[in-house]
Amino acid sequence: MQGTVYKELVQNRFFLLCGLFLPPLVYAVAVLMGLIMKAGAGFTWTDFLSGFLADGVLFRFVLVILLAAYFGMRMMAAGVFSQDESKRKSVMMAAVPDGTARQIYGKYVAVFMACALFYVSALFTDSFFGWIVFRVTGEMPLNMNSLLILMLFVQMFLRSLDMPFLVRFGSRYGKYVLILTYILAAIVIMIAILYVPAFENIIEVIWDWCSRLMNGELEEEAQFIVSAFPVAAIAAYLISYRISCRLWLKGVENYE
Repeated sequence: MQGTVYKELVQNRFFLLCGLFLPPLVYAVAVLMGLIMKAGAGFTWTDFLSGFLADGVLFRFVLVILLAAYFGMRMMAAGVFSQDESKRKSVMMAAVPDGTARQIYGKYVAVFMACALFYVSALFTDSFFGWIVFRVTGEMPLNMNSLLILMLFVQMFLRSLDMPFLVRFGSRYGKYVLILTYILAAIVIMIAILYVPAFENIIEVIWDWCSRLMNGELEEEAQFIVSAFPVAAIAAYLISYRISCRLWLKGVENYE
């Protein structure tokens, strides 16, 4: 397993480096956008940072750009699989004892490490930026640790849905099959809402529960969801790995 993981880390080093250096770039871009909007006569760093703490614009900038960076990481994750989509190489790897498990294990580890590096880098950058703001203004900005760790597990959960499709149909067609699956699921739900009265009642109950949750009426339930979601995301990732191991050789038939 270690040799396959090492091969994947070397082969996907650009992906890993993006996870490491994108968060500092995100904060730099957010501050630059703020400078463009706020800079003028009598500019001082104290007024600049205090103004952003007061109106929350910097936090929104960081959040939007972080989401865009996460989307970019999702697009690059497909490259982890596309680099080894060769029928000859895959058949040779399958002939090695536990070759299928090794191949998929290395790729799942590479994707997880890229996401984990993104989280660690974003956490360090946010803490460093908060220290600078505190030194300049005497005020602490909003800590994003809870949001960042939630984004990490959301990323893991979403990748656990994506990767079996990439393994089974290849990176070229897997993303289209995944999108088609989502569209078909949405159509089925819409038909069920229109023609199945009981389903519409279920949707209303779920919507009411979500509205109460967002309004802070279900604090204990919200805490349970936040605490349980990381466990669910890790479980989904491990299950996805097992599914991908079973699907890989079927996907090899689509390789050239």
